[in-house]
Amino acid sequence: MKRIYSIIILPLLAACSHTPADHFVLHGTVPGAMDSTEVDLQVDNRTIEPIEGYIINGKFELKGQLPIGAVYARLSMNNNGIAERKGIQEENAVKYVEANIFIENGDLTFSTPHIDSLPQSFWRYDIRRENNYTLKGSAAHDVFDRYRRATLDLQYRLRREERAAWEEKREPDAKAIAAMRSELRQATHEFIAANRHLSVNLHLAEMLEMEPFTYTQADLDAVTALFAGYTDTLPALRKFREDYRAASAYTQGKPFAGGEVYNLQGDTLRLGTTPGRYTLIDFWASWCGPCRASFPHLRKVYEANREKIEFISVSLDKNDSDWRKATDEEKLPWQQYCATPSFSRAIGKAYKITSIPTFLLIGPDGGIIFSGHDSNDLDAQLEKL
Repeated sequence: MKRIYSIIILPLLAACSHTPADHFVLHGTVPGAMDSTEVDLQVDNRTIEPIEGYIINGKFELKGQLPIGAVYARLSMNNNGIAERKGIQEENAVKYVEANIFIENGDLTFSTPHIDSLPQSFWRYDIRRENNYTLKGSAAHDVFDRYRRATLDLQYRLRREERAAWEEKREPDAKAIAAMRSELRQATHEFIAANRHLSVNLHLAEMLEMEPFTYTQADLDAVTALFAGYTDTLPALRKFREDYRAASAYTQGKPFAGGEVYNLQGDTLRLGTTPGRYTLIDFWASWCGPCRASFPHLRKVYEANREKIEFISVSLDKNDSDWRKATDEEKLPWQQYCATPSFSRAIGKAYKITSIPTFLLIGPDGGIIFSGHDSNDLDAQLEKL
């Protein structure tokens, strides 16, 4: 009888310790966190609604259900609400921190030595602090963490150089930025090829995306080949393949078709390029702060390249008087045009311009060879000419 009883109880014990397969429970340990610090889990692809909770005695617990696979998520914490209610005003006492993790259904355990060791949110984010937390129970996060640790130093150096203008009050080194981005792309490509985890690899593939007209069809094929062995089991994979098929319309060398614009004299003409010369077209608008902030640097680019590049600015202003007023204020020394309504509507699809400023660089043969939003990226491209 005893032997029969022991045979019965062992499966019961196994069942009690079984990891949940249809939902997740995220247990967190955050020493130093103020009681009632808010915890928020936001999934990247919005497959589930944000999950909220509170830290009590340095612990929290969040529960949810993922419909499929593993997903990238941001785990954020802040005590602003409870600090206000307690009348705490010291800046260092108010915490906004976050962690980037991959979650999946099952028992998950998040831990950090202290809340102050986590990366701070917003402009204070320091990627090096991503080493200061762990997540156990997620195979996807184990893979993601290996990538992060392998590239952490490179990503930190790249971010530091990209932020040099406002963090260190100096001009970013465009050549160094381009070199580090290329190195990171190569490291990411190699990691995806060596690690077969679809959810993580699709997330990392976002780092391989490039601006329109800065890649060739061979570049696109090299990325899609990384996922050739996967079947369409995830909506994200289907979207990835659709996006890369669509990207083929914006490869380097696509002819610039032009469009109707008008000049300061009110004459309507068709915007084109000069055969045998490079042409740089700057799409901007009077209301666009970043556009106008880029002009001082763009002036330097113009002075250094005016002999070999034809510069053209095309405003997307809907109000003619706003364009004329801004043009008079800026007094840019190159050709100034305003797009007609039909051209303004067409450029989004024709050249995948979704924000401004956008710089289009067109080669002597009339093919587009660069598109970007950052004048420092433009510098790196011009150095190749």
